Amino acid sequence: MKLLTTVVAIGLSCGSHADNILVFLPTRFWSHYIQVEPIFHALANRGHNVTVVSPFPPKNQTDNLRHYFLLAEIFLQGDKDDLLREFLEQRRLNTPFLYELREINLGKTMGDIIIPQVLESQVFQDLVHGDNKFDLIFTEAFMWQEALVILGHLFKAPVVTHCSYGYAPAILRYTGLTNSVAYLPLRHFPYVGQMSFLQRMENALTIYAQMLYDEYWYYPQHDALLAKHIPGPIPRITDMLRNISLFFLTGNTALDGAKLYPPHVVELSGAHFKDPAPLDKELKHLMDTAEKGVVYFAFGSVVKASLLCNRTVQAFLTVFKELDQIILWKSDINYTDFDIPKNVYIRDHFDQISILAHPNCVLFITHGGVSSMMEAILYAIPIVGVPFFSDQDNNVANAQHFGYGLHLPYSNVTEESLRWAIQTVLRDPRFKKNISRASRIFTDKPVSSLDTAMYWIEYVIRHNGAHHLKPLAVYIPWYQLFLIDVIVIYSAMFCMVLYIFVKLFSFLTRKLFFAPKLLKEKIN
Repeated sequence: MKLLTTVVAIGLSCGSHADNILVFLPTRFWSHYIQVEPIFHALANRGHNVTVVSPFPPKNQTDNLRHYFLLAEIFLQGDKDDLLREFLEQRRLNTPFLYELREINLGKTMGDIIIPQVLESQVFQDLVHGDNKFDLIFTEAFMWQEALVILGHLFKAPVVTHCSYGYAPAILRYTGLTNSVAYLPLRHFPYVGQMSFLQRMENALTIYAQMLYDEYWYYPQHDALLAKHIPGPIPRITDMLRNISLFFLTGNTALDGAKLYPPHVVELSGAHFKDPAPLDKELKHLMDTAEKGVVYFAFGSVVKASLLCNRTVQAFLTVFKELDQIILWKSDINYTDFDIPKNVYIRDHFDQISILAHPNCVLFITHGGVSSMMEAILYAIPIVGVPFFSDQDNNVANAQHFGYGLHLPYSNVTEESLRWAIQTVLRDPRFKKNISRASRIFTDKPVSSLDTAMYWIEYVIRHNGAHHLKPLAVYIPWYQLFLIDVIVIYSAMFCMVLYIFVKLFSFLTRKLFFAPKLLKEKIN
């Protein structure tokens, strides 16, 4: 371990010349953006020239860190809220099949909206037609933005992509992990451990159906978009995806178990972690004097409390009133619509890390977003998870599987179920014990995630894309990867041998049993 740490430290400290790096993140996914923001700041601090295209201006811009504003808006705010309300209502009514189909379709619809906006934007046009040279492209291609790998082709630069929710069907295909669906569940599914036969059937059907849809419908549509906006011959998106040099996937053994990844797939967990900021005076006093502890309640940056139905909000408030703990609730609900208990403190924003890091924080009620889950593990705070979409179901199911949280489906949120889940986690010391163990595993690394990211990004630049890291499974056709051609030939040979055997058996049977009888009849 010490040797590995020394080797990586030497690699990081070796004088590297200033490379030009383009970070292209045009969508308003704040929870995704904060995971990679420290990476490009660290690259700039190491002397690289970093150009960032995003809707979030960096707090500290320097001479070698330039920012260009670009927002590929997905929906108008009203449309977004209406859509989320519809999603939450479907979730509450427990229609999982409909919900999964809508969620997958929504993702593709977002891609159809995002890509034209990016290609037609002035920022993109200035980048590709200006006198710019980049040594590496960093993007989040598999957030319905696979067409953005065109930047690697246009600038003749290797592409590094980040995925904040771990692996997705397309990532499995283009990292050579297509045949791993027997043990890697789709991130939308709450399947953990060894899947049952029916779960494996559903998992395989859903993943392979998405792969086929992407390859033969979704990507060709975006190929046409690229051809419309960019002159000259352009490779197919599928070919450019195979050419991606490195994949950063958010994950950790303590979060979602062990995976068998090839060398060009690197897990990062907590590159965005920072030291907790001091709490304000009022909040610090509140938490310091909470004799029974503090319960922190937040559903992330997408699902606002005002989108929940009134019955669900009232169920939370009723159960909170019965607790001895102080409740800190990140919420935007209208105070006048509800009777807020005296032990419930509501704000539209809390510094989540600072609260979870406080020794009196005893429980985290969360939606199960990957950043929130990693922060809960880091500070060893047991969770009650109420997932809504994307990877949240799988994250919370893993928490329950590993024994440091409970999975409470949104469709089952009632006063009774909330009371049971919260009291169970608060009173059973095994949850705290298990997440303390998970925290030790999570933080036991030879080097930090940020240093890991620095090493591999510079490694890709040093080795001209580092394509030697990729297994042949990335390139070979699916029928070769699954040995379909071999199985067909062997099956044909088996059928031929079986046919010959049947024919031979039939011939011998006739000769041995029917021929003497016919001869006797002829003599008579």
